[in-house]
Amino acid sequence: MELFEIVKIAGAVLAALIASRTIWSGTRKWYLKGWGSRRVWRKKLNLISNWVTDEYVKDLLGTPVFRNQGSVSDGTQGEKKAWIDRVYSTPHAFVATRSINERVEAWSVTVIDPKFLWSVENATFGIIRGKLGRSTFESLNAKPSGWIESCGANTYEYAEVSYLGNPGGYQNFTFMHTQAGIGAIHPSGHSLVIAGVFSGGTDSSKVHAQAPPDETRKKTTVNTILVTSPSLIVKNIPKHGWPVAGREQTRLLHQYRRPHVSWPKRLIEWGRQRLTRLGT
Repeated sequence: MELFEIVKIAGAVLAALIASRTIWSGTRKWYLKGWGSRRVWRKKLNLISNWVTDEYVKDLLGTPVFRNQGSVSDGTQGEKKAWIDRVYSTPHAFVATRSINERVEAWSVTVIDPKFLWSVENATFGIIRGKLGRSTFESLNAKPSGWIESCGANTYEYAEVSYLGNPGGYQNFTFMHTQAGIGAIHPSGHSLVIAGVFSGGTDSSKVHAQAPPDETRKKTTVNTILVTSPSLIVKNIPKHGWPVAGREQTRLLHQYRRPHVSWPKRLIEWGRQRLTRLGT
């Protein structure tokens, strides 16, 4: 075999190696940005729990993007405890925690990615099954013990709470639709609806004290789960503010101002721009 042929073969092998490495690098980047990223973050969210330390959550999710604070009554002698809410931004969901004395007493997940498909089964100890951003209230939560719906000129929130007793760690599980997340809504037409365990925690004037109609539960998507520890009084939470990601804050983040555009549409738009340049 002549030297020239050996060089040609070596060049072809080297080119194949470079091409395979490029393809592998591009595929890995695409996987980690999409499916792989979703898989990693699903596992991370399944590690969140009440009564863990603030340091644990920060190591798990990173630095919070928002921080709010206030006080809440402990329900015993009228004393109030200071709480701190922290909101964490992930590629597929917002996570919020409420801490008292550097210990998490409530946490929530609000889905912003339609393909994230995070199940609430792990968070509810396998009792309730469904996916945030996909399931409706009717399909997810058959027997809520309380309802609350708030509808304003530019705001809408709907929530249902369930208490699962010992199998649920004596925690309260509130399923919500908030404007910071994704999914459809079907308002009942009332500005404020409060029923069940939420009654008494808010000013009763101008309140429609009945459960929302079935159409609201059938057509409204659950995009948020809020898990509160036994230390917090559920009916007081709406009065003090929900420990969830709020749209008035999350919309300020630049990456969530731009609507998501799929890669085929981006390719078509790039082609149009190139044709326009060639035509001129």
